[in-house]
Amino acid sequence: MLESIKGTILGKTEGKIVVDVNGFGFEINTPLKNASCNTGDEISLYTYLSITQNGVELYGFKEKESRDLFKTIIKVPNVGPKTALSIISGLGIPGIKNALSNNDPLPISRVKGIGSKTAKRIILELKDRLKLTTKKAPEEARKALMHLGFLAEEADHYIEKVLKDSEDLTSDEIVKRVLKGS
Repeated sequence: MLESIKGTILGKTEGKIVVDVNGFGFEINTPLKNASCNTGDEISLYTYLSITQNGVELYGFKEKESRDLFKTIIKVPNVGPKTALSIISGLGIPGIKNALSNNDPLPISRVKGIGSKTAKRIILELKDRLKLTTKKAPEEARKALMHLGFLAEEADHYIEKVLKDSEDLTSDEIVKRVLKGS
């Protein structure tokens, strides 16, 4: 119904922005960090309109890929738009793809409001829908970091952080970036 929206940012709160489009102010739920947009900036977003018993909500994403992933996540049973937005905000597309390709529900279960059962269901449902190939680089980097003395959780945390910025890295590049950043 609403494919996209373009306008000027009137205001922002945590997880929401108000966009003025020819005199109409649209409140839009977004995974954008508040630092990435300022009042008065022009913005163009791909949108998703959610109509439920509780009301009408508009969700906006800078990239079409993010919006498409959002639409795929909300098809998982018991996962609504707010939960899907939390996953995208918390992990980013690279983090989600990494969790799916490694069959690892742990990063998803760390997102507020998602338990381990739901995280496992999301992995199971999305892996088939997105047809991701398994990547060995994060797994190899994890093993290397553990040999260097990192705990498993620390290694996973730092790898997730590195992959949030760039997803297509070799295991050597991941280890180097983790060591530079830690």
